[in-house]
Amino acid sequence: MTCPPVDVIQSSSRVGFRRQRGRLPLAWLLWLLALLPFLLALWQWQRGQQRQAQLAHHEFNLRQAPQPLAALAASTAPAGQRAWLRVRSSEPEIRVANALLGGASGIRIWQPVQLPDGSWVVVDRGWLRGPAAYVRIPLPPLRLQGYWLPRPQPYLLSGARVADHGEVDALDWVALARRLPGRLHDGLLVLDVTLPPLAPWPVRPPFDPQRHYAYALQWLLLGLCLITGAWIVQRRGRDERSGSRTD
Repeated sequence: MTCPPVDVIQSSSRVGFRRQRGRLPLAWLLWLLALLPFLLALWQWQRGQQRQAQLAHHEFNLRQAPQPLAALAASTAPAGQRAWLRVRSSEPEIRVANALLGGASGIRIWQPVQLPDGSWVVVDRGWLRGPAAYVRIPLPPLRLQGYWLPRPQPYLLSGARVADHGEVDALDWVALARRLPGRLHDGLLVLDVTLPPLAPWPVRPPFDPQRHYAYALQWLLLGLCLITGAWIVQRRGRDERSGSRTD
């Protein structure tokens, strides 16, 4: 039996050493990368907890008895509370375009109304399927009742019409407050009962906490896969080092 030349042994040792050196940084890189999915999973879980608390608070407000809007607006921020008001006078309707409901395009009919104390509030009277021409619908003679919500913050493209009258892409709240002869409350009353052909605008928040929990699970599974890959690479490196020492 002949032994391999010394240069062949040294060459194979150098190749094995380079492989080990290459696998060691790869294993550490995978260990470091595995931390990121776990951090993202924790963040998504916390977001889900926050959204769930917000949704529970909103549902709690929906179950409460309606309160006079003037007193409610002066004491708390709008958060879906049930409220009612009586109309002293009103301004012409404002038609908010590009309102999607159930996948259909339409307009939301907003109307500034004056309360008995002289202050003003914008009322969302409902949604109308477009592009049919809007026929003015008079306000109901009795008191209005709905949900007291924050002002919408729409995403506007370049060239969008922002004004305080007529048909708009977004309401110019500042211009409307300047024009009205009285204080404008910082919120929007979305009516729960509307007159045909108007449909009530949904007031439930559009977010779903379960979606954040699903994202957290996805990041968690990815982190586990990276940990498994790092362990396999590191284990192979140890086996090769043990084999080279035995040789």
